[in-house]
Amino acid sequence: MDTTGITALFSPCRTWRYRLTLPFSGRTGGMITVFLKNPSSASETAADKTVRTASEYVWRRFPQAGGVHILNLYALRGTDSREVGAVLRQRGESYVIGSQNDATIRETLGASSAVIVAWGGHAGIAPASYDRRVARCLEILDEGGLALWRNGRKGSAKYPFHACYWAYDDHLTPVQVL
Repeated sequence: MDTTGITALFSPCRTWRYRLTLPFSGRTGGMITVFLKNPSSASETAADKTVRTASEYVWRRFPQAGGVHILNLYALRGTDSREVGAVLRQRGESYVIGSQNDATIRETLGASSAVIVAWGGHAGIAPASYDRRVARCLEILDEGGLALWRNGRKGSAKYPFHACYWAYDDHLTPVQVL
């Protein structure tokens, strides 16, 4: 990992994290995007378990990759998705999604060579709201026209296995957006 090149796109108040980019040292290939549920404490100076697992997985499985972009369904930072769910109930969907999230997703997809969806289930977030957000992000992903993958060990097409729980020998399977 090129720790000097790690960047994060936050709102000015750092309440929302829209993108985290982790370049790999000595690699110049295309970026792989890992699409998760919500950002927690990871930033340009500190990783969390999910970011470490996802970036190590991509490093091992995609030797041509130049690094990893981390995106999220919801840009509101919370160490547990139940926190995001509680704020969603209080402040509404647009607040937890974040005003720049969809635009940042589109921009990041334009700078990516493939996407691994890894947002997991709705745990802590109202299922109907979560399903609306997943559907919206799948529409955006479909517009991007990139190769889409998910972890094949667990999860479903709608709720792909969350990256926090991946094993390095897990295999990816293609995702078809309908």
